[in-house]
Amino acid sequence: MWIQFPIIALVLLFLWLWLATACLRIKAVRRGELSLQAVNFVLKDQMAERTRLYGNSYDNQYQQPVLFICLLALLHIESVAGTGWYLVAFMFVAARYWHCYEHIRSTNIKRRTMAFALSSISLFGGWLAWFASMTFTG
Repeated sequence: MWIQFPIIALVLLFLWLWLATACLRIKAVRRGELSLQAVNFVLKDQMAERTRLYGNSYDNQYQQPVLFICLLALLHIESVAGTGWYLVAFMFVAARYWHCYEHIRSTNIKRRTMAFALSSISLFGGWLAWFASMTFTG
């Protein structure tokens, strides 16, 4: 089951961002810099920039990565494997980590955009390849 490795890597990214965001918010509330109401209603305009960037990056993990995990599940159901799929999965996971890094640093929008483009290409390319393989072999 090769799909477990990219999924574990993505879940670790989710977990790390969740913990980091929660810790930043808890510390801000304890210092009196952020109200519980702001946390409860996710009033991002009241949060410090770093806390907001971590929270936004965490929220981003429920967009493309979820679609990619669905693709990996379909590949597993169909017993599809191969070097090309390993490379697509590795490229996607690496691009998501890179995107997360650029996102929370918020210093270079060009590199962040390149990371997003790379993950998008691997995501949509993977879906297109899967649909094509199902169309022509099924």
